[in-house]
Amino acid sequence: MSLLEEPLHRLSVEDVERMYESGVLTGEDRVELIDGVLYDVIILVTPEHSAAVAWLNRHLANAVGDGEVRVQDFLLIDRGFLSPDLIVLDEIRRDRQPDTARLAIEVSVSSLRRDLKKVGLYARAGVAEYWIAEVATRTLVVHRGPRGDVYASVTRHGDGEQVPAPLGAPPVDVSALFG
Repeated sequence: MSLLEEPLHRLSVEDVERMYESGVLTGEDRVELIDGVLYDVIILVTPEHSAAVAWLNRHLANAVGDGEVRVQDFLLIDRGFLSPDLIVLDEIRRDRQPDTARLAIEVSVSSLRRDLKKVGLYARAGVAEYWIAEVATRTLVVHRGPRGDVYASVTRHGDGEQVPAPLGAPPVDVSALFG
């Protein structure tokens, strides 16, 4: 049996919490836990990435009423958690981490392949909409209507288009999003 064929020790969310509490992981470590495997999330923080996250945060936060917008926070999934760039939630108790959302957004500069692999994870978590903002192509890919591990609708929007947003937020102007 080769090293790669040996069983893995799968981590739990609680294991990762203890890693943070003990200092093994710090606030500087951005990780995601998928099927018990801990992945480093490498973010290429470019001015375009930062500007898109900030623009979306301002656009959505002022309009969600009783909802909430969180930036690079945890979203619990089966056997792990993800850390999208933004999540829009219904009102949630302050002593809980969210396990579903109205909207999860990934702003993709260098992570498009990885962000596309997360579609099924977001759908299974019941996230109503999953958006990928593709900086290089100035495209907003919108997944709506989770059905098992897929979304019923996937649409692509480019410059000059308006995309309806959840929780009563005004539509997102794709040209304004990408500046």
